[in-house]
Amino acid sequence: MHVARVLATLAVGTAAALVAAGIVTAGNRGRTVAGTGLLRTGGHRSSGLGQARPALLIVSTSEASAAARKPGRSLVYFSGTDVNTRWSTGVPYAQAKRNGWLLTNGAGNFLVNRSYPSDYVGDVGNPAYQRAWVSNVSQFLRTHGDDGVMIDDVLADLVPLAGAEAAAYPTQQAWAGAQLSFIRAVGPALRAHGFYVLASAAGYVPGDPGDTTGATTVSWWRKLNPYVSGLMNEYYGETPDGSNRLRSEGESWTQNWKGWQRLVRVAQTRGRDFVGLTYGSPSDTRTMTYGKASFLLDWNGHGGAFVYEPTNNGDAWNDAWTQNLGRPRGRKRAVGAGWLRRYRHGVVLLNPSPSVSQRFALRGRYAAAGGGVVKATTLPPTTGLILRTVKR
Repeated sequence: MHVARVLATLAVGTAAALVAAGIVTAGNRGRTVAGTGLLRTGGHRSSGLGQARPALLIVSTSEASAAARKPGRSLVYFSGTDVNTRWSTGVPYAQAKRNGWLLTNGAGNFLVNRSYPSDYVGDVGNPAYQRAWVSNVSQFLRTHGDDGVMIDDVLADLVPLAGAEAAAYPTQQAWAGAQLSFIRAVGPALRAHGFYVLASAAGYVPGDPGDTTGATTVSWWRKLNPYVSGLMNEYYGETPDGSNRLRSEGESWTQNWKGWQRLVRVAQTRGRDFVGLTYGSPSDTRTMTYGKASFLLDWNGHGGAFVYEPTNNGDAWNDAWTQNLGRPRGRKRAVGAGWLRRYRHGVVLLNPSPSVSQRFALRGRYAAAGGGVVKATTLPPTTGLILRTVKR
């Protein structure tokens, strides 16, 4: 996953941190910006007051101690599926190799992450591997003072990552069972010690029509939900093919906005958090606002966050999507082809139609990010808008 590439770079020396801000804080560290996230790299420090108050930080192991001293909840990047040869994702490579915890394919060759060749595949279904992972990660968190973990590559099928199923788990169903057993073992074990567990999880199964509508990931998340504190959707609101094309209403694989939007509610069942991660350039206000507006339409106003990651390490902080509207007031409602939801300090508008513009007549006066007062507005297809209430 793209998250793995970003944080693998951090672990070998680049000072960077993925920052996601919600309204829940850890301990007595103070209030933070609501529902907002960003990628923060060493040489590209964004401007803006909000960055001083992140509620959730996800960092590499090399940044763990620094993150623990920041306001908000600090999570450290780990993975059970990936075993990196240069840094620990939970079980160091040497320990995994020594104990026979590296998986092979049917021909006896070690399975490797096709996108990151320094990542081998760990035996996630092995109870001894699971116990070692919990022991190593718990000790690390206690030593550095962090609040929890983000577990990457929690996948329903191994084929998209490694190109083949494992000999030990020769079918998609067998792999999914092993991956679920890993989360079932490590999630409650960490949470029992007061640690927060966020899983970056995807239910993609090649050839399954449910992937078009998001149904496979919805089903996968429902199985994972009882054992974690939150769930993260990478490529939230966009197609995961590198194009960063925004999802709209419609039946094609590049559309189905409503089907994938269900993940927000699925994660929030039983009080879990939703984190949505969207990619784009630092000047792409359309993408960042569309993603944040989608998030705000179904956000429960508590934990969780929308994270915008600039694809070129630029400055992602922009008032178009980082405004703090406070708590939601009621649920979203349909307005023609679009959606509207009111917040204590503003209103959120979204038009997921692929072809039709939608006019919104607003009760009251609102301020746009670029200035000016808005009483009514028309949104083109696949655009969103976040407006703050103008104080009288």
